[in-house]
Amino acid sequence: MNVEVTMDFNLAKINLDLSKELNTIGQIIKKDHYQRLESGQGVKGGMQQLRSSTIKKKGHSKILVDTGKMRNLVVEKATKANQMVEIHPGRKERYKGSNVTMSDVGGFHQSGAGNLPKREWFGITKDVEKRAIKHIELRIEQEINRA
Repeated sequence: MNVEVTMDFNLAKINLDLSKELNTIGQIIKKDHYQRLESGQGVKGGMQQLRSSTIKKKGHSKILVDTGKMRNLVVEKATKANQMVEIHPGRKERYKGSNVTMSDVGGFHQSGAGNLPKREWFGITKDVEKRAIKHIELRIEQEINRA
């Protein structure tokens, strides 16, 4: 079996800087994440509710709102030199006078720790994943058509 490939574009003309698109996707993920948590949803759907003792102590039943850091994520932008967006609750800020970072706290919630139940709150939903892939595909298609 023979395969013949004909190229009618110049690969040197393709701009592989996708930082703008990656940063847009980062903001889409952040917004989706906030909206999910506002409605009590984890990355895969519902999350285990707070215990009645926790609700009494906090004065409300909202999950992951103690400091707001799990909802209002930090987005470190991609650049031409670093084609990666990083999204996290905070790697430097410490939780209430401890040596534990907000990212550590997020990890404890994600996996469960001690008496803390597993609540898969962090991640990319299937819908946002599809949107992100489509966004990148469109940009790549534009670059190929331009080349």
